[in-house]
Parts: sequence; structure tokens; C-alpha cells
Amino acid sequence: MSFKEPIPESVIDAAKEVVRVIGEAGGECRLVKVDERNAFLVLGFPDAETEELIKSEIGGPWMREHIVPLLDGSPERSSGEVVAG
Repeated sequence: MSFKEPIPESVIDAAKEVVRVIGEAGGECRLVKVDERNAFLVLGFPDAETEELIKSEIGGPWMREHIVPLLDGSPERSSGEVVAG
């Protein structure tokens, strides 16, 4: 995700909370800050049902509230199968 301005501390604080909530819902989440204006989320889910639940009820609303208004364009999304690790 590319932000218009340096990533505010409020985003980091909000990410810490959503990581906890996603964990409680059965998923995994990491926010990786690449530099002052770029970051990415790494998400993991045990199954498709958990993924859909977290995306629709937790992640989507969180992104719309805390991230999307601050981005410099649409976030890139990729998904795939974990094959090691």
C-alpha cells in the first residue's frame, strides 16, 4: 500500500488492534512498514470460510475506515497458497 503522506502513528495503533481481532477470529495478520509511505499486509487463514468472514466483517471495514482514505491510489492485492513456512 502506498500512502499519500508518511504513515501516521494512528494507523500503526489501529493495526495493532485489528491484528488482535483477526487473531481472535482465527486468522493471522502482519502489517509490514517498508518505508515512511509504503506498507503491506500479510494475512493468513486456516480455511476459505474464515478468510471470507474476516475479509467481510473485520478487514474490509477496518481498511475503509483507517487505510483507504490515506492511500495514494488503490491497494494492490495478491493471494496464493502457502507452500513453505
